[in-house]
Amino acid sequence: MNTINKEGVIYTRVSSLKQVTEGHGLDSQYSACMSYAKQNNIEVINSFQDKAYSGKTTDRPGLENLILFLRKRKTKTMVIFDTVDRLSRNTEDYFFLKMKIKEYGGFLISLTDDLESSKPIDQLKETMVIAFADYDRKRNLQRVNSRMRERVKAGYWLHKPPVGMLFKDKILVPDESNSKLIKKIYEDFALGRYISLSSIKESPEAQQLINMKTGKPYKLSVRFIRFILTNKLYIGIIDYPNWGLRNIAATHKGFIEKDIFDQVQKKIKGKIRKTYSFIKADEFPLKGDLECSSCSKKLTANFSKGRSKKYPYYRCDSSQDVCDLSPKNIPRDVMHNEFLGLLKNVRIKKEVLKLADKIMEDTFSKRSNHHKAIRNQNKSKIEELEKRKALQLDKLLITSNRSVVKALEDEIESIDWQTKALQGYEVRSDDMEDFKIQAQMLLSQPDKAWVEADMKTKKIIFDFIFEDSLKICDGKIGTAKYSLPY
Repeated sequence: MNTINKEGVIYTRVSSLKQVTEGHGLDSQYSACMSYAKQNNIEVINSFQDKAYSGKTTDRPGLENLILFLRKRKTKTMVIFDTVDRLSRNTEDYFFLKMKIKEYGGFLISLTDDLESSKPIDQLKETMVIAFADYDRKRNLQRVNSRMRERVKAGYWLHKPPVGMLFKDKILVPDESNSKLIKKIYEDFALGRYISLSSIKESPEAQQLINMKTGKPYKLSVRFIRFILTNKLYIGIIDYPNWGLRNIAATHKGFIEKDIFDQVQKKIKGKIRKTYSFIKADEFPLKGDLECSSCSKKLTANFSKGRSKKYPYYRCDSSQDVCDLSPKNIPRDVMHNEFLGLLKNVRIKKEVLKLADKIMEDTFSKRSNHHKAIRNQNKSKIEELEKRKALQLDKLLITSNRSVVKALEDEIESIDWQTKALQGYEVRSDDMEDFKIQAQMLLSQPDKAWVEADMKTKKIIFDFIFEDSLKICDGKIGTAKYSLPY
């Protein structure tokens, strides 16, 4: 083969991080390929490498950049690599890659095999080489899975840590932030504060859960909430049904009490008597903040059917055997009017308002600067996401592998969601101007502030003014515990 005055590129790959950190593999592959190029008068115009990427998939940044380079170059280019399995260890993917590389003007050169020969014996050898590489990969995977299975049986979790946990010295431990939020979600769900998994998505605890890898909030769904509320890793138990392993005592300690976990499982499975049909949270803003004085359970909320319309009420759902509260059903408007009466009685003294005014001035200034920084940071993140999306769309145009297409589409969908979430964090300047007015109203006229607030703000006002839930006795609100400065 005459390769004089030809131009080419070099592709190298190693599959383990250890090979990268210890310097084995990539350098020796590159050196061998470069020697071949010099001996055959091939000018190396570029090189591509994949550090710690498996050959079982084509989803590799170095390989994708190589394909993009060839597609844009539109000139015959020698593609030099060490052995066939550096390009791929999957039979189907290998022949797809070979077709694409040739389509974009690439000419495959392996240092060990002739991949462009038209001789039947060479083509048979090529097929056998990649088939054996594929077989060896699958056999290694089987051995690794066998060792991992024994490790899991010994109580070690080897897969991705669940939300709220991370690895420390190869042992799962609770993280600093998400674990506390998850614990609160468990406790509130066990106490009946949420009437459904869907309602948990709207809770401040769920919305504050952050993906530690990306630094962004999780995309909340009922499936995501259910996974959190049924994960036995939180109580120090391992379940891995794919390997037939259940109820393995883990080496790590959980951060959820087992009795609370069991209560939550009963509620999810419907073994505790079901509450009533789903209602919108903003129709009953005190739901979760009213507590039965007899059985200490949170009051539920729903509508009763009359002849011509529905009537809203709060209700203690415990049976008469364990709770003697009377009446069980309390009209919503009665509760709301009593609650507003409590708020009218907690007006702040003038001297406290003056002090609060100075504090708010300082807080307003800091908050303005903080949100300005957030806007600038989010703008940069959105620009970065748009660049990533454009790159993924380019990759989508050059692949026909179904698994790769699905992965790229999922990544693009994730990028769109992250962009939308960042855009949703935008704080308008007029919102900032209203900050001081809203705070002053909260301190001086909490009843008016509560009436005019949205659902989330109503919850914030309640938590700001009251230390604990309000006890309900004989159809009325009992003595309330106020927070400072009320």
